[in-house]
Amino acid sequence: MLLQFCFSNYKSFKDEAVFDMRASGSNEYNGQVRSLGKDRVLLVAAIYGANASGKSNVFSAFRYMSRHVVNSLFMSKDVSEENQIDIPRTPFVLSSKENEPSEFEVYYADNCGNREKYYNYGFSIDSEGIVEEWLKTNSKTGVIRNKEYKDIFYRKRGEKTFFGSSISKYSKNLSISLEDKVLLVSLGAKLKVKELLEVRDWFYRNDILDCSDPISDAVNSRRLPKEIVVNPDARKKLVEFIHSFDKSIVDFEFEKVAPLEDDDEGNYHVFTIHLSSDGNNRVRIPFREESSGTIKMFALYKRLMNVLQRGGVFFSDELDIKIHPLLMRNIILTFADPNKNPNNAQLIFTTHNTIYMDMGLFRKDAIWFTEKKDNVSELYSLDDFVEPNGKKVRKDSNYEKNYLLGNYGAIPCLFSLVGEKHNET
Repeated sequence: MLLQFCFSNYKSFKDEAVFDMRASGSNEYNGQVRSLGKDRVLLVAAIYGANASGKSNVFSAFRYMSRHVVNSLFMSKDVSEENQIDIPRTPFVLSSKENEPSEFEVYYADNCGNREKYYNYGFSIDSEGIVEEWLKTNSKTGVIRNKEYKDIFYRKRGEKTFFGSSISKYSKNLSISLEDKVLLVSLGAKLKVKELLEVRDWFYRNDILDCSDPISDAVNSRRLPKEIVVNPDARKKLVEFIHSFDKSIVDFEFEKVAPLEDDDEGNYHVFTIHLSSDGNNRVRIPFREESSGTIKMFALYKRLMNVLQRGGVFFSDELDIKIHPLLMRNIILTFADPNKNPNNAQLIFTTHNTIYMDMGLFRKDAIWFTEKKDNVSELYSLDDFVEPNGKKVRKDSNYEKNYLLGNYGAIPCLFSLVGEKHNET
């Protein structure tokens, strides 16, 4: 489970931003919290903010870190030119920070046998490559920056890399093969170093989805797990999922088409099966003719089910585009339900829809805001917010109303279309 994500000098964030999934001491909606050693961890969180305030950049920062862990080997000089990739860094460009490294760091817990193991992994990077990289772990507590975290390795440009005792036998091979733009975690995973493979695999289990991309639904709706095509029971579960919002679809049919590049599961033309108005005939309709909301939910099905099964983090930008608020409520409650989410998967998404604030879905510490001041984005939670009277927000407050009134910040400064600021009432 993700405990904390920190980053700095990235896009509109100049200084360190900290996104914390550890629950506060509040007893508000305790069903959204799982106990993990000495910690209580949130299962769901939403990030709000005005347009261009930086909320998508929080998503982007987590995606950037994950892509580096998964793909940095493809930046190696030994990779053929056609297979090499580049993940451009976008530092804060409105100050001297542009020339300084960007930093990304996670604290998380992973299940190792019958107990939880806690990890702290991070790296800083500039235009030349990796500046620093570190991995620490302990098995006693997830408390952030605790002294009981032990170094697995520490790497810094221009200095000799430190290897802890658990991986010291691999130090020679790792040192010889390491390059400036390649992460040690990624290299160690390739060389089957257990401790480093476990870290890489944690990032693999997460799913990071940009729902603001208009192409994503079309692509994902053609990518299906094979069991849905060949297994009637799996297809039945898909129909049950679709029935949560569209009862008219009674079945699906699939026709194999040429796979997309790097798609090992193949692609399909999808057809929905409806009953005729008299109920006597099955009518096949090309899936592209269904509503955009149905297509969106179909595209999400595989990804949501995969994360719930493997217990990863589902981090999405604008997840609720084309989705009815009551359907989003079902998705949020699914992650909060211990029976439907036994592996403690977590849901984090950016949104503009304030209705979720007062549907009994979020604790104060699960509602986050981004606000831009003097071209610099800030990230804070509702639980951290202090009102003018010096007190924290009450848990019985009307979060939605107060937010729209501007009491928590993170709202747009509205002007009319002719450039005049609207009067506040």
